[in-house]
Amino acid sequence: MARNKKVKTILLSLLSTKDTTFKSDKDFSNYEIYDYVLVKDDKLPLLKAVISFYDKETNNSSNLAFIYDDLCRKICFAVNEVEGVKTYEIDENSLLTYVGNGAVTTSIRQIENNVVLDYKITFSYEESTSTTTIKIDSEKPSN
Repeated sequence: MARNKKVKTILLSLLSTKDTTFKSDKDFSNYEIYDYVLVKDDKLPLLKAVISFYDKETNNSSNLAFIYDDLCRKICFAVNEVEGVKTYEIDENSLLTYVGNGAVTTSIRQIENNVVLDYKITFSYEESTSTTTIKIDSEKPSN
């Protein structure tokens, strides 16, 4: 898929030797990238991109990676209820959207009952303490 090749190129250019998420697997064979947004935000000038991806090792597609300066912070925001059994997946109509102030929105679908859940995930970084915070808000189910 051409979009995945473009994302891989972008990821490689953004990641440094301090990265702990994707760097150990340079061929990305454990990840399938669904979507990404490049970020330009004056309030978080070091936030470069947010990537939505499927982790083949955990069989989970509810993952985001926040690329902040030379760091990559990975978060799984909807964990499988049974280990190895995919409970949720990114909804086919979901669009990863950067809404500002470190926040992105996306939607996942609960596989068992086909209910779509909207999420807002907010990344923040406190430079004085080198602390990363990620806030996850599940919004009402989509109709």
